Amino acid sequence: MRASPLFVLLLSSLALLGEAPPPRAFRQWLGGQEVGGATVETKQDGATREIRSRDWMVLSRLGQEIRQEVSETVRRGPDGHLTFTWRLQLSSEPFEGKAEWSPSEPGVLSLQPTQGPPVRKDILPGALLWPEDLDARLMAAARAGRPVQAITFSFPIQQWSTLQLDCKGPAPLPGFPDAILFTGQESEGAATVPVEVWISPTAGELRHRSELSGLDMLTQRSELPAPAPARASEGFFERTLQKLPLHPFQPWMPEWTLRAEGPAPNLPEDAQQTRLPGGRWRLRRAALPDAAEAAQPPVQGVPSPEEGRYLAPSPLVQFQDPAFAPLIRRMALPPGLSRWDLARRVNRFVFDWITEKDFTVGFASALEVCHHPRGDCTEHGVLAVALLRRLGVPARGVTGWVGLGEVLGLHFWVEVRLKDRWVPIDPTFEQVPASALRIKLGDTDLAD
Repeated sequence: MRASPLFVLLLSSLALLGEAPPPRAFRQWLGGQEVGGATVETKQDGATREIRSRDWMVLSRLGQEIRQEVSETVRRGPDGHLTFTWRLQLSSEPFEGKAEWSPSEPGVLSLQPTQGPPVRKDILPGALLWPEDLDARLMAAARAGRPVQAITFSFPIQQWSTLQLDCKGPAPLPGFPDAILFTGQESEGAATVPVEVWISPTAGELRHRSELSGLDMLTQRSELPAPAPARASEGFFERTLQKLPLHPFQPWMPEWTLRAEGPAPNLPEDAQQTRLPGGRWRLRRAALPDAAEAAQPPVQGVPSPEEGRYLAPSPLVQFQDPAFAPLIRRMALPPGLSRWDLARRVNRFVFDWITEKDFTVGFASALEVCHHPRGDCTEHGVLAVALLRRLGVPARGVTGWVGLGEVLGLHFWVEVRLKDRWVPIDPTFEQVPASALRIKLGDTDLAD
């Protein structure tokens, strides 16, 4: 489970217009436990203005600390020319790059990631590239009590982000009596989460609340009082684990029925996960492919629009890199294999390739796992998705909880497209199809 960089876009916009203000600091909590923070600094050097933002998160997992960090620098020259540099550290190999925007070509953003070829992106109508423009829009909305709509760009993951907020009215915070509460949603790529944002008409954004995998995520100015702390005896990861009654045939059970304590959760439904009356959910193991599904060939040539996004490369899934060729050769695949045959072989290969099952890895890219075969469920998942896409099999990642022995814990696995359905597989545990006792929270094309 990894925090989304969505809130970085908002934090990086908090420098006021005019003279350079003092640096601003923020603190962040996830699931009630403080896990990180952010700083924003603005400088003026003659006619050139610069904004530097840095945000970090440190998660404790089974006695090990995992640190993740994002840093960005934006400069605006005297002629309005914008330059961007970024560094996203999720594991040992960072994502880095630079970008430029010129008033002479206002509809295009030119990106040069360190890992990958140059990219030219068409700028969406009304998009805001200079961070202080977003801050000015937020403060103006707070003064007028009107809704907010804004499109910005997340450079570390090369995705457009959309923020939509409705004004709910005054909501004073300690030290900021003019704070206004807004609620709505923010979207980054295909991911959308609900948000609450407190904005001061004079000081900008003060507090930002959203969720990650069902856990509350709070980022706020360091001047504000901290929320009540979570139980100090437990780390963040340990607090996500739930005890299960021991069942000797758990991995092989075809079906489970679970009942929620309290309000029934809002979960996606498919053939493997169905809502029942009384706050219950039925979980099933995916059916084996029928004859037509088992024979379906991989995609060759131009894919359909529906499958195209699940066959595309991304900063996390760089399967076009030459480093993947030796892994494909190592698999020794005979010609003519179907999608399902390839899924089974990739699932087994990834399980065997990652020899060091290591919880200390943050969220490595598929390319990093090619170079260093170590990691946990996320590293198994991204490598499997990369190999499957390179072989023409539409694949995506899934986040949720999985039952293993006496524990129900957060997990990441893979789904492959067969005809009109998605079939879960799990390279971490070498399961094809994946076991039934898993609660799906959502899926991702790994572009975000």
